[in-house]
Amino acid sequence: MRPAGLDTSEFAEILEELDTGVIVCSETGRLALANNVARRELLSGRPLAVDNTGLIYLAADAQPALRQWQAALHAATLSRQRQMLALSDGTQRLMVSVMPLGQQPRWALVMLGRRQPAPTLALEMLGSLYALTGAEQQVLVGLLAGQRVEAIACERGVAVATLRSQVGSIREKLGAGRLEDLVRLAAGLPPMSSVLRSPPIWAAGVPRDCTEPRAA
Repeated sequence: MRPAGLDTSEFAEILEELDTGVIVCSETGRLALANNVARRELLSGRPLAVDNTGLIYLAADAQPALRQWQAALHAATLSRQRQMLALSDGTQRLMVSVMPLGQQPRWALVMLGRRQPAPTLALEMLGSLYALTGAEQQVLVGLLAGQRVEAIACERGVAVATLRSQVGSIREKLGAGRLEDLVRLAAGLPPMSSVLRSPPIWAAGVPRDCTEPRAA
């Protein structure tokens, strides 16, 4: 149920602003709704993709997980069970939760895991909030991506000593004593999706506004 006074387009806009991929589909994987982050994942085709009929499928290298994917959709729509899956195409892994949606056994809610601890826009705004320099923001992004100090220094063409000094400045400004504190801070940032929107997915049987589930 949508909150009172909130129309369909406004509710859809809320979903667009989330930095977590949200998909609503039928038991067979027929797409009914996908927000901006989810559309980006589906259009990339790794490991989830969507065909021109609106059917979500797994990339060729992710086929070993096909049976688990189908079973999770079935369990969510018919048995109201929740499951978590790890979908991988050999080079990328995407954590996915599949849950029942609503009171009728029709729809599955698929939530896609984040690719990184926090979206780029949120990190940029965090940097502005704590007065990080442009270089410090880029270093922070590298650290949160799991890069070592030496690798970031080499990538940026600066001395390791310079990079360590920037890391120290970042920690001081953010009040983070350790790298783990930076990761925890990034993970706690509120949802904030990119202002750049992925194109809509138009397919047979899929609403052209991607806002309301349609009967399968």
